[in-house]
Amino acid sequence: MTETLDIKITKTTNSRLAETDFSNLPFGKTFSDHMFVADYADGEWKNFEIVPYGEIAMSPAISALHYGQAFFEGLKAYKHADGKISLFRPEKNAQRFNKSGERLCMPELPEDIFVQSIAALVDIDRDWIPANANHSLYIRPFMFATDPFLGVAPSTTYKFIVLTGPVGPYFSKTLKVKIETYYTRAAEGGMGFAKSAGNYGGAMLPARKAVEEGFDQLIWTDAK
Repeated sequence: MTETLDIKITKTTNSRLAETDFSNLPFGKTFSDHMFVADYADGEWKNFEIVPYGEIAMSPAISALHYGQAFFEGLKAYKHADGKISLFRPEKNAQRFNKSGERLCMPELPEDIFVQSIAALVDIDRDWIPANANHSLYIRPFMFATDPFLGVAPSTTYKFIVLTGPVGPYFSKTLKVKIETYYTRAAEGGMGFAKSAGNYGGAMLPARKAVEEGFDQLIWTDAK
């Protein structure tokens, strides 16, 4: 039997729900009231908390900023007509999350911690889940290295955070796409399969060039 996660919960005293325009939800710009946070140190995950959404303090020397040990996942929670809330196969996202972490030499996050942290956060902020069609609560779990050390070595400490926010459709029109044949995100022996921050950073220049050429999105090809 999976052990129930012991999560310390601090609820916000200043909800932004009432002032949120649910008829205008550009992707990734509106965030729910709370976030889940946990720390990895001394070889284990600890300090499981749900706290009000807000800024976090960090050293400017953390290795995530200098050596790119950072990655994320993305999934959604949906509200059904009967009011029930569901997520689609979060355990599969947990598995992919750990594949990214392994490639970046970062610690495994047990699947039960991944799923329970999301379930608890979604439950607290369930009022943020849009009820209208083609809308959902976007969920962004991510991990980053936190050692304040300017040396090329894997960090020994990490932070896991989950953010959520209501969203409408990512695209609201028929897309014009470009097949990218010069820039690449994947090569044999590389890390194209990992949802690392660096993979997305490297995609921004070719994406901008595609927009300048009149396209909306890229279809990536491999290095061959």
